[in-house]
Amino acid sequence: MLTALTSEIVIRSTAPFVENPLDWTKPDFNVFGIKFKNASALVLGGIWGLVLIVIAGAFLLALAKWGLAHNRGHVDDIAEGAQGVKKTALVFGCSAAAGVILGFILALTGAIGA
Repeated sequence: MLTALTSEIVIRSTAPFVENPLDWTKPDFNVFGIKFKNASALVLGGIWGLVLIVIAGAFLLALAKWGLAHNRGHVDDIAEGAQGVKKTALVFGCSAAAGVILGFILALTGAIGA
């Protein structure tokens, strides 16, 4: 207990004197050149598109499972299919809005100063 308290006092007393070495830096792809910036944007866009295709396929499969269970009258499978449709729809919406979500997070951390 006393050791932890002593360590806490030492840390708090030295913290104001320590400067952040990364205080004036921010991520910038221009350092690597325009070709790298354009290529990275193309690769990320391609990955994003593939993710949306996979999720759309999972949504259609869950929808088909839900419909088949409804037609056959399987109550347990209806609930499972409906839950799958809800999950994949939510994941698809979040994936489609990934640019907005990540932009908001970056703007928020920039405003905080992190």
